[in-house]
Amino acid sequence: MKFIKMLFIVIGCTSLMCCQESLEDRAAKECKEYTQKHCPTPMVNNTRMDSMTYEPQTRTIHYYYSIYNEGDNKANVEANKQLLQQILLNGIKTDTASKLYKEAGFNFRFTYRSGKNPKTILLDETYKKGQY
Repeated sequence: MKFIKMLFIVIGCTSLMCCQESLEDRAAKECKEYTQKHCPTPMVNNTRMDSMTYEPQTRTIHYYYSIYNEGDNKANVEANKQLLQQILLNGIKTDTASKLYKEAGFNFRFTYRSGKNPKTILLDETYKKGQY
């Protein structure tokens, strides 16, 4: 009788564990849902978020943005690159929504493209555990 009871407990625990979503699966799902529901976002300070993806091979949450109007200037972006990098890093450090991903050592990548010419990348930065 004890064996049968133990067997049911083991089977129950195993079936519950297989139904749990991994953090990687959760990241992919959340990025996809966010993109479908909110992107492209309204423009704020000449910038718009186009999409957000999860790249499983590098465990990276990748944010894609477009820059418009007077902000859409490669020389301007390059001249302010250090400031922009610091702003992005501070954003990661203070973002409570990504706490689980930061604790798990995920990477965060930001790609900013020209609104006039989407093939032109104005800024592309990746932040890894230890930086944030």
